[in-house]
Amino acid sequence: MSKWIGVALVMAGALFLIIAYLAAWTSSNLALLLGLLVIFAGLILHVKYAKSGEKY
Repeated sequence: MSKWIGVALVMAGALFLIIAYLAAWTSSNLALLLGLLVIFAGLILHVKYAKSGEKY
């Protein structure tokens, strides 16, 4: 797995939230939660790979 997968997931989640806003899906909690979960998963993966690369 690439070390940039976390950043890609954060960007994908943000893009999904922008598309959901433009498509007026904001009344659906499922669409908003899906974007939020993708962003959190990306954040967790990014931190995990950043910490595993350190020598401390």
